[in-house]
Amino acid sequence: MQDLPRSAIPVRELLSEELSEVRLVLAAGAEGLDRLLTHPRIQKAGLALTGSLENLQRGRVQRSWDSREISFLERLPEEDRNALVARLFEKDLTCFVLTRGIPFSPLFLRLAAERSVPLFHTEFPTGAVVEALSRFLEERLAPRQVLHGVLMDIYGLGVLLLGDSGVGKSESALDLVVRGHRLVTDDVVEIVRKGNLLTGTGPGMTRFHMELRGLGIINIKDLFGVAAVREAKDIELVVRLELREPGKSYERLGLDEPTFSLLGLSLPYIEMPVTPGKNISVLLEVAARNQLLKRRGYHPAKELARRLGEAIQRRRP
Repeated sequence: MQDLPRSAIPVRELLSEELSEVRLVLAAGAEGLDRLLTHPRIQKAGLALTGSLENLQRGRVQRSWDSREISFLERLPEEDRNALVARLFEKDLTCFVLTRGIPFSPLFLRLAAERSVPLFHTEFPTGAVVEALSRFLEERLAPRQVLHGVLMDIYGLGVLLLGDSGVGKSESALDLVVRGHRLVTDDVVEIVRKGNLLTGTGPGMTRFHMELRGLGIINIKDLFGVAAVREAKDIELVVRLELREPGKSYERLGLDEPTFSLLGLSLPYIEMPVTPGKNISVLLEVAARNQLLKRRGYHPAKELARRLGEAIQRRRP
């Protein structure tokens, strides 16, 4: 899988309301709250105490310690224990979290304050804390991209409309809404990748609004009701609307299946020429229905090609 750049969030986000379920409390290192978290996986720093510290990485939440690791530390001479903890802070890690009400040692608190490394503790069990943190970080750090376009739900299929400004994306989307389909966002599409799914939504400030030249800004939800909109939709088909270019060859048979690359994933892709008098919304409905048929294993163009091939074979002596 392609290695995608991820977002980054400051450590202070761990104190947000979204993580109130595990009630993280800052114990030390407040000056380091602007350090950046860049990876959603939680690392267990305690395991590194018994071996090499080279696997510990910046940009991750470090979880420490369980009873076995605490027991290991307590068995070490004080000088060795202090040297090991000091080496841990030399890695310039991003932050630490202690669970089950286990307190940080005085040396840990002192080094964290000196090096501005945030330390958090919570009374909640390790499993619940790791699950909540992982879910939170996966959401916040997922690969993202913002595109100029329109996202529609057509027959339950997420269709992303691309094209130059003024080509008719918003007008086609409005016609689709009138025909009973649902708008996700117009003009700005915010896309996040989670696993092999690309989910699109719109900015909260302009959600469900649409700009129509000559008419101005309208609110689709207010005009057509809540059934005409939805907040998010997985993107399953990309259609580019473009003014027909003389001499350019467009797909006629549908045997080829071009794709559009988005955040490392390939999506079915259609280039649709726009000409005066052409009903784009009906063509988009047909494109969505056709894609749904392909997902069920039926490919009309390939089926016709197969039947033609069989007919040719039968006519041969």
